[in-house]
Amino acid sequence: MSILRVMTYALKEPATSEPSLAARIIINQRPELVFLQHLRDGLLESLSKETGLKAYHKFGHCGFLSRYPLTAIQECGLGNEGESLRADLSLSGKRIHLFNILLSCEPAQRGQQLARLFSEDLLGASLPCATLIAGDFSFPLWGGGQWLLRRRLKPAQHPGWGANYPATFPLWPRDRFYLRGPLRSLAGHVVSTVESRRASSHLPLITTLELTDTREYLKVPEVAEQRMRPATG
Repeated sequence: MSILRVMTYALKEPATSEPSLAARIIINQRPELVFLQHLRDGLLESLSKETGLKAYHKFGHCGFLSRYPLTAIQECGLGNEGESLRADLSLSGKRIHLFNILLSCEPAQRGQQLARLFSEDLLGASLPCATLIAGDFSFPLWGGGQWLLRRRLKPAQHPGWGANYPATFPLWPRDRFYLRGPLRSLAGHVVSTVESRRASSHLPLITTLELTDTREYLKVPEVAEQRMRPATG
């Protein structure tokens, strides 16, 4: 059994102009893995330096900060500025597939991006390990596309409703955690401090995940004590 504390944080304006504030929010929550979206030039490197977490990214606007080494970093455009950044994390000898997602609010664009996201080379594939999907899903109030995500993925139970946008007066949950495979959410919350309301138009989300043991054990029938006899000779 392995435990992982994870944050997802969409760093829209004014986070770009106040990287130290965003870094302080991350440090205060003590995550071991951070999914970041809407990154601008140099922001991820600044956050990595201030938080002590290692930065991982490719060329788009999504990136990771992680205490643990990440491998197989792969960026995939979803069309119309939608992005998916994939990586693998090893935790206690078990692998977790990570997908950092950034989607559009526009209905037609979202439809195309979700179709691409569930294609055979991304989430449509039969992935062998536990999978954690997080990021800015840009859900409008009418919730376009939620039925597809809920049908194909398991929403993390924590945080529950998780309204985090807009930060000054949160009305709906644009940022989410989704799970697939032997992962379950133990606890979580929306970070709604005074600092986080000022740092970005999105509030960050925290969840604590448990990666369960997937090994199958052979059940051996119990032997009744009265049937056991000492060996002779």
